[in-house]
Amino acid sequence: MGKPVKIHKKKSFMFTTRHYSFMSLMGVAVGIVCVVSGIVMLVQSFREAGNIHRGYGGAGLFCAALCVIGIICGARSLNERDIYIVPAIVAIVVNAAVLLWWVVMIVLSSIAG
Repeated sequence: MGKPVKIHKKKSFMFTTRHYSFMSLMGVAVGIVCVVSGIVMLVQSFREAGNIHRGYGGAGLFCAALCVIGIICGARSLNERDIYIVPAIVAIVVNAAVLLWWVVMIVLSSIAG
């Protein structure tokens, strides 16, 4: 009797289907919308020398609420499997920075006014 023949396993490869999460892309889009609207409101405020319509305050609070939604979207997308995590992290960071900026602007306007 000869030596037993060793059976070699076939080399197997596992391909993943990484994709961009819809929630993280939505969080990035919300962050971009909030940044653009914040810049537009800031420029208009400087052009009008601070005499702006009160609707800008409501739009600012709406953008702050959108930033909270963007942070939640980015955080929820981190729990998904086989996704690219960079957009989710960008969504969280951008929305958190814009939310912090809005909170500072609201606090400064309440102190000054």
